[in-house]
Amino acid sequence: MSTNTKPGQDQDRQRRAEELRQAERRKRRAKQREQRAKAIRRQKILAVLGVILAVLLFAGGRFLMKQAYAQSSLSEKVLGYKDTVKKYAKKEKIEKYTDTLLAIMMAESKGEGKDVMQSSESKGLERNSLEPEESIEQACIYFAALIDIAHNLEIKDDKALIQAYNFGPGYLTYIAKHGKKHTEELAIEYAKEHSGGEKVRYVHLYAIKKNGGWIYKFGNMFYESIVEDYM
Repeated sequence: MSTNTKPGQDQDRQRRAEELRQAERRKRRAKQREQRAKAIRRQKILAVLGVILAVLLFAGGRFLMKQAYAQSSLSEKVLGYKDTVKKYAKKEKIEKYTDTLLAIMMAESKGEGKDVMQSSESKGLERNSLEPEESIEQACIYFAALIDIAHNLEIKDDKALIQAYNFGPGYLTYIAKHGKKHTEELAIEYAKEHSGGEKVRYVHLYAIKKNGGWIYKFGNMFYESIVEDYM
């Protein structure tokens, strides 16, 4: 059988082959266009997500800054008691501690309620049993007493006085035996010892930052640092 082909048949085969090659090229170009379109869509989606994330981070940052500022400023209600605090601080000859006492009020009550200095118990009364002015007067008497105790123990550290406002005068006796200077580590050890190691949840930015949000069940071992943030 002859294998010879006619010239017309060769041309047909060549034409079909060329058509197939062109079809393959078109398919490749179409696939490349589709891939480029997908890449562009992904880029657009990522860009939109990036903008959304940036907005969320910005909003979150502003919220945290606002919270931090709120926690480091005296409230209008506390400032409204400034003259009264100054009056009783002067009476007890501790007028230089007026700003400290205002910061203590901020930490204790933010100027809300009756017993704004939470000083009822230092007078041997039930908690929240004093009116605002009585609370301020008692707080000044109590703080002056702490100053006298610290003086007798040869403690010259205002931070110790602030922490003792929360822990009680026993803390001054404790640090008198441990360097005569308040440190947060000493406050933690003191609270741990007097609580038997029992912990309670404490939702405050300072505590959350330090340990995830807890204190020992005895006073507030972070008290001095929190008060200082308001000064």
